[in-house]
Amino acid sequence: MGNLTPRTRVLALGALGVVFGDIGTSPLYAFQQCFTTEHSVSVTQQNVLAVASLIFWALVIVVCVKYVTFLLRADYDGQGGTLALLAQLTPKRQSSIPPKLTTIAVIVLFGSAMLYGDGAITPAISVVSAIEGLDVWTTAAHPFIVPISVAILAVLFAVQRRGTATIGRYFGPVTLLWFLAIGVTGAVAIAHHPTVLVALNPVYAIGFFIHYGFRSFLIFGAVVLCVTGVEALYADLGHFGRVPITIAWYFIVLPSLVLNYFGQAAMVLGNPAAISNTFYALVPRAMLIPMVVIATAATVIASQALISGVFSLSNQATQLGFAPRLRTIHTSRHHVGQIYIPGVNLALAIACIALVLVFRSSNALGGAYGLAVTITMLTTTIAFAQLLRTRRRWPVYAWVPLIALFLCWDVPFFTGNAVKVISGGWVPLLIAFSLFTVFVTWNRGRRRLMESLFANSMPIEQFLRESGKARPNGSTAFFISPDANNIPFVLRHQWLREHIASDTVIILTFTYASRPFVHKSRRLEIERVASRLYRVKAVYGFMEEPKICDVLSGLRAERPELALSHPTYYLASPKIVRDEDAHSRLPAFQSNLYYWMTRIARPLTDSLGLPADSIVEFGVEARI
Repeated sequence: MGNLTPRTRVLALGALGVVFGDIGTSPLYAFQQCFTTEHSVSVTQQNVLAVASLIFWALVIVVCVKYVTFLLRADYDGQGGTLALLAQLTPKRQSSIPPKLTTIAVIVLFGSAMLYGDGAITPAISVVSAIEGLDVWTTAAHPFIVPISVAILAVLFAVQRRGTATIGRYFGPVTLLWFLAIGVTGAVAIAHHPTVLVALNPVYAIGFFIHYGFRSFLIFGAVVLCVTGVEALYADLGHFGRVPITIAWYFIVLPSLVLNYFGQAAMVLGNPAAISNTFYALVPRAMLIPMVVIATAATVIASQALISGVFSLSNQATQLGFAPRLRTIHTSRHHVGQIYIPGVNLALAIACIALVLVFRSSNALGGAYGLAVTITMLTTTIAFAQLLRTRRRWPVYAWVPLIALFLCWDVPFFTGNAVKVISGGWVPLLIAFSLFTVFVTWNRGRRRLMESLFANSMPIEQFLRESGKARPNGSTAFFISPDANNIPFVLRHQWLREHIASDTVIILTFTYASRPFVHKSRRLEIERVASRLYRVKAVYGFMEEPKICDVLSGLRAERPELALSHPTYYLASPKIVRDEDAHSRLPAFQSNLYYWMTRIARPLTDSLGLPADSIVEFGVEARI
């Protein structure tokens, strides 16, 4: 690590707290869940070694191979997550019309929605399980577990506005201490029972399948807990970058996890009664209270991985045309991927606190944990297979075995968690179906709205005939329209046709490329249609937010002859009504939902940063 730059080291330390908090605190419950849940196995030497082997190879195949080696390289201009995969599979967009929903888009969108469900459950169960550790010290603290958990969650979400860089600066050192502590305690136990290291041999995991048959799939409902948070690792790629995440994983996280899991297995081999709380059984009694404190801090930090991942997914969903515009704050001048979305943060906070108040214990929440992330992992594998096959043109003999290797873990993980639906898995499913409905409704509604506006546009030739004899007066009028090929509908208003006839008219269209970022030199596409008519396309990536100041700056540089000191901006203000055509209109619930979303969406005028005293909005009826 001596060749690493100081910035890379700082990012790697920050990644410990933000990216690996969730997967790093799994040793608190993952190993013992394999022996204490409804579908667990008995505590025998063979089963203990088999579970340790399953956990080790899950970390190797799922995290090291699938995510760190392959998926972190399946980024899109540094951005990760399922929607970044979808963007690479989506044809290049030529207009601001949202893309049509393909089969792969539906699959990926549902998987992304499931990550939101996991993002609501992870902070709740992490904080509650941390505070429940106080019971190890004294049972008198039990009545205060829920109030303390709610208070900590409130503080956790309140500090999100400071950004992942600032949070990671404080969380990183604490998480580093956590990993060192669990690694040391595990290593001590292994030293007393070194025979546990035979579980590194995959034969023990394979023998487990042969012995238990179909029942072995049910145990994966607990084994998957050792890799929960791995999907957030991919989603948080844009916050820290591939190299810092990879360094943190191989040098700190993986060794600590393996040592602790094998340490727990060694402890149970020597004392089967320790299975009731294998993690704390590793800790000397004199160090019990300090470990409880560190565990509490670490599990609170674990929530950060999902929260920051949800921010990234929300921003991508908006720019890709699957969600309404939301206020987005960029919290770093140096790393574009670090963002904070107040509306999403508030919704997550409410959901997490509600889950704590309703379920009131980590055992009750455990039934809901794992299903969301397993579905997301499965959809990620499907999307990655499509990427290798269609975009990267891998031969069949190369991508099929690799995807089969991933599915050998994804399918059992899903099977083992599918039985949890009744006991609590319905919670992330309900959240996911709700958000999936939002994604699909916004996409369909936005497409219908754009089509309605296009139907009312004016051919350029007609506008040129009507305004060709007017004398220019030196002013400039911007018409912000989704259609760059025709004059926006607002020019059909009689008042406009009289008042802007002598203006220089710029038809401004904002489009999103299927890339996270677009270089400023390629931001504007300017075409002079006539002496006083320009067509301008402003192209942004799906991780960028359009601003009128960027457009004006580019126009001044490329077209200094334009009068841009005090331009006027003309926009459509659509009034949404039900389409009379029963075959083309949206279902009633979708049209009502879309109308509600347009009411709460951030206004385009605010998003673009348009001066309030330079805006003219015209109403138009849009049938959806």
